[in-house]
Amino acid sequence: MNTLILTPDGVGSTILQRLITMALCLEKIPVINTHELTNGLVLKNNVANKDFNLGYTQTLDQIINILNKSYKDTQLVSRLAKYHLDSRKDALLKQEKFFSFLNNFYQKKIMCVRENIFEYAMSWSIRHKSGVLNVYGRQDREKVIQVSEVDENYFIKKCQEYVDYQLWIEQYFPDVEKIFYEKLVTDSDTVVEQLIGYKNTFKNAFNMSLSSLLRIEYQFFNSLTLKNTQQTLTKEEQKALFLYKSYSNSLIKKGIILGHPIKNTTLEDKMKQIKNFNQCLKKFYSFAKNHNWIDQSNATYDFWNKKHIC
Repeated sequence: MNTLILTPDGVGSTILQRLITMALCLEKIPVINTHELTNGLVLKNNVANKDFNLGYTQTLDQIINILNKSYKDTQLVSRLAKYHLDSRKDALLKQEKFFSFLNNFYQKKIMCVRENIFEYAMSWSIRHKSGVLNVYGRQDREKVIQVSEVDENYFIKKCQEYVDYQLWIEQYFPDVEKIFYEKLVTDSDTVVEQLIGYKNTFKNAFNMSLSSLLRIEYQFFNSLTLKNTQQTLTKEEQKALFLYKSYSNSLIKKGIILGHPIKNTTLEDKMKQIKNFNQCLKKFYSFAKNHNWIDQSNATYDFWNKKHIC
């Protein structure tokens, strides 16, 4: 069963791709994570694979042809980000043909969403300043925490793009399953089980739940980059994290996944770090008044730490 992850980016689509792919591998199911479909795809050993060097040089019809030729016994976990399509500027009729194909080719279609849309726009704004799209290691984390102020106009632009993403999904992908980023990172095992149908995949492999692994991974990398944070992992946690990261690295070496991002910053981290945080919050409330489906009460709720921060 092929899986397509739809995203505006900044909503957990990268980590979700990797976790689904890792889980299927752990369950001995042949799978490849192609990552983004529209900026470089090739056939390698008769299976669709990522090739970033191609960028936007391929037509949508060429991408369709590659997917059709991909070996059917290897599952594909792919991503389609709206911002890439916006950058490509393909003709609308070509896009609609592409969307129709994807709806048939991918049996499972996942819409990545956020409970906290304010944090989504704030995350993107920090990305914009730091140049770091996803945190893969200590150097990325250090670049992120150096950002002290964000562009408020860019922040509102990302709020609008999230609204546009919702409308895009409604128009072209009616049969989707919503996965909230906040649930993905706090109740990870339930989400993975829901998506692939196997129970306790990560706990069986690493003797620790996926939710716990993501939390101690975040805690460990914080201890490396923040001087006031002490590394407090138990021996059991250290062993589980080592096994988890080793397995992830083995899949990267095999070309099955393309890097494995780490939880970046919590909402509380962002509030402490960004000096115009409150100004952005006020602008978000004003923006959200024009869209009654946006839950403004989530704007100050830190789902990772399970508390309102202000």
